[in-house]
Amino acid sequence: MMPAVRNAITAIFLLLALAMATSALAQQKTVRLATLDWEPYIGQKLPDQGYTAALIREAYRDQGWTVKIEFYPWARALHLARIGEVDGLMPEYFNSSRKNEFQYSFPFPGGPLVLYKRQDDDIGFITDPAKDQDRALRALVAKRFGVVRGYLNTPVFDAAKYLSKEEANDDATNLRKLVYKRIDLAVIDRRVAEHLIRTQYPSYASKIEPMLPAMADIPLYIAFSLKSPKHLEARAAFDRGLAAMKKDGRIDALYAKYILNAGAR
Repeated sequence: MMPAVRNAITAIFLLLALAMATSALAQQKTVRLATLDWEPYIGQKLPDQGYTAALIREAYRDQGWTVKIEFYPWARALHLARIGEVDGLMPEYFNSSRKNEFQYSFPFPGGPLVLYKRQDDDIGFITDPAKDQDRALRALVAKRFGVVRGYLNTPVFDAAKYLSKEEANDDATNLRKLVYKRIDLAVIDRRVAEHLIRTQYPSYASKIEPMLPAMADIPLYIAFSLKSPKHLEARAAFDRGLAAMKKDGRIDALYAKYILNAGAR
């Protein structure tokens, strides 16, 4: 074989090897996350897909990663994350019962989890649910609670087998069921409820209200699938980016822009 031909073939193989290495590196630096439409935190129709998507993309961008966000019904998103079809699930609440399936990121701000009731119903807590949730819930044992299928709430509420819980596909369905007296209380993030009332059900503002105080103020997480081969690297990259954003105030700025001031736009 002539030297020139041999050199050309060698150069081609080197270029192919470089292209393959670059492709593999690019794949390693992309994280796939499953989520749902859960406005105002995240949604396909929201500006920048909402607060959670904007925060996660910025945290990863600081670390040289890209993010692919895929929207599904929550039960489907949870399933895909469990089997490792995607690298993680978000936004998620922390719950130790899922630690054998997921590794959780550092937390970022979420919102208050509350019970919504009809305004004309004389229902109240006998004690602060954030301090003694079991006692507060046991006093409501005769009520019908609306929950969303596949959602985590609080550990105490989720473990309360003595409560009557009816599953729905989403929060909007539970608010409708509450208004039409098919349930007595809806378990829901207060920011989500306020967004739904403001954007979809303005007439509900005079019909339903949150029971205060809140059951808990719950932070959000990315739950990385233990079946994803990159879950350790992806979690470490996000946590580094999130820590930097917390230090310079960008997290608070994003929360104010997308959550607290969402109705002003």
